[in-house]
Amino acid sequence: MNIYFGENLRELRQKRKLTQEKLADFLNVTFQTVSKWERGENYPDICTLLEISSFFKVSVDDLLGVNRAESEEEIINCINEYDNLTDYKLMWELIKGLKEKYPNDFRVLVRYLACLVMVSPTKKSENEVMSIYDNIQHYCTVDRIRITAKRAVISYYHTLAIQSDEQVTFELYEKYIEDMPRMRDSAEMFSFYYPENHPQYKTKMIKALEEELLLFSNTLSHYYLFNDEFDNEFKIKVLEKEIDLLNFIYDDGNYSKMWQTVIYNYGYLGVYYHKIGDDEKALMSFQKCAELALRFDDMDKITVLNSKLFRGKYFNKETLGSTYKAKNRLKMLFTEKYPLSEDFKSKNEFKEILKSLG
Repeated sequence: MNIYFGENLRELRQKRKLTQEKLADFLNVTFQTVSKWERGENYPDICTLLEISSFFKVSVDDLLGVNRAESEEEIINCINEYDNLTDYKLMWELIKGLKEKYPNDFRVLVRYLACLVMVSPTKKSENEVMSIYDNIQHYCTVDRIRITAKRAVISYYHTLAIQSDEQVTFELYEKYIEDMPRMRDSAEMFSFYYPENHPQYKTKMIKALEEELLLFSNTLSHYYLFNDEFDNEFKIKVLEKEIDLLNFIYDDGNYSKMWQTVIYNYGYLGVYYHKIGDDEKALMSFQKCAELALRFDDMDKITVLNSKLFRGKYFNKETLGSTYKAKNRLKMLFTEKYPLSEDFKSKNEFKEILKSLG
């Protein structure tokens, strides 16, 4: 049976606009004791529990939250649905409704915060963003949720900083970045401590490897791909080397969590070939990009990898988003985002690539 006493006590106290000190005075305990109760580190004895329920005029069962099984099931189902969406509008509608119903559930709050940052990154939303962030940092005891909230705040201020009409400096959110844990403090980094005969050894190692590949690819691309310090020929070489590496690692052609990375890398490869005037290779790259997008969309929801490193691993493509359609994303990139000349877009070969995407 799950006990939700700490969360319920904090909610009841805040509704009464009571500080921890004032509640502690009434119950004849220290405010540190009340703080521990709310963090789930300790529980009151039965006599104090009865006193608290009487003070707030709720039953002991309601105070403990023993009737929250149905609510918990709804929260978990909605969170699973939310985590598999990629359409921001659908995500926002789902998580906004869930927050209204469960305003004190940190799992819901952190997702609401992240979605708010994605759909409304303006100065006007700063008070709400920071209110939710402070609530999570002060009262949530789950490190993963606290770190995720910090990531959302960093993304929020970074978005404001790069908008010309918002006067936000890097120094404002640098402190949040400096406070993040190091890569070597992650659970994945300790996967190699699992003994080889442990039933989760292979699963843990594979997960760690894929997380590190994602991190490597994201960090590498942000460092060189849009940096004018590196010329286009160098960027092409790096993209080709990274694609070669991923093709070597995923030698069966099923890229698992790296599907989007491989598709986008072929797309950027086409962009930079076009920039140096090699439209033939640009078209070849875009053609490969489109073929991979179509192959991904046509894949079964669940596939099994046969590459040497990941043989036997199941891949659920909806972990990349149940609403993610690679060809739709690619059409938008080809027609709206990639800096392609009108002459290039008018080529019959490029039109055929677009046509293949439907």
